[in-house]
Amino acid sequence: MSVTAAANAGADTVLATIVAQPCLIESIVVHADAGQTGDLTSCPVYGGTGKVVTFVGPAVAVQAALDAADKQVAWTGAVRFAAGETLVMEHNGTGATALDLTVTISYRACVLGGYLS
Repeated sequence: MSVTAAANAGADTVLATIVAQPCLIESIVVHADAGQTGDLTSCPVYGGTGKVVTFVGPAVAVQAALDAADKQVAWTGAVRFAAGETLVMEHNGTGATALDLTVTISYRACVLGGYLS
């Protein structure tokens, strides 16, 4: 998923929605396609209703960790979500310069037919 929202975007970027059946999220990588703007403070990744699960926290997904092309931050583990749940990136920044990130999510269906959209 490409993320090009403003560093201070008022709305979260929806990275994925679990569709049809539950899925197990196994890893998330936030990759800088270019050095991220100084406008970026942090870009944490959350999942579930009310962003109850923190995948890549605001202390990890900071501008200094993503300030050059190919720098990246990541999470690995196992979290199960039912169909309809979402994974989102929150934007915390001081200005409207666009981000240039790619987020990669590894998952598997818990029940045949589950996928991320």
